[in-house]
Amino acid sequence: MDRDELLPKMSDDTKEYVDRVLEVFNAPFARELGIEIESVSKEEVISTLSLKPLMINSMGRIHGGVIYSLMDHTFAIISNMVNDATGQSMEVKYYRPASTDLRCIAKPVNVSRSLGVYDVRVYSTEGKLLASSTSTSFVIKRNE
Repeated sequence: MDRDELLPKMSDDTKEYVDRVLEVFNAPFARELGIEIESVSKEEVISTLSLKPLMINSMGRIHGGVIYSLMDHTFAIISNMVNDATGQSMEVKYYRPASTDLRCIAKPVNVSRSLGVYDVRVYSTEGKLLASSTSTSFVIKRNE
């Protein structure tokens, strides 16, 4: 994805951060998994992941690590959009096995000068909640 592809997916108040979002989006691990951005705003970031055979665990379902990776990367996009931040903690709860493409939504709960707390959820293509997390980032450099 380049700037021209990403800009229409961004809200007007986030377009100034297009280069920061692209930098996080283009992380090699996320690119290899195939994580895509659906939309970006300060209120939420939505990303998707299409199922690949390598993502299947021994029980024929999507490996929990794949779900975690989607959550972590979506969290990284929203928490690094304005300021440089690093993940401090992420508590994940899994609710049901996954076997379809995934959709992840990250929303801020509270963002202060030094910490950001986000609600991150993953859904199946049918809209069923598969996993959720409370994710905390530590702001390492304020850019705003």
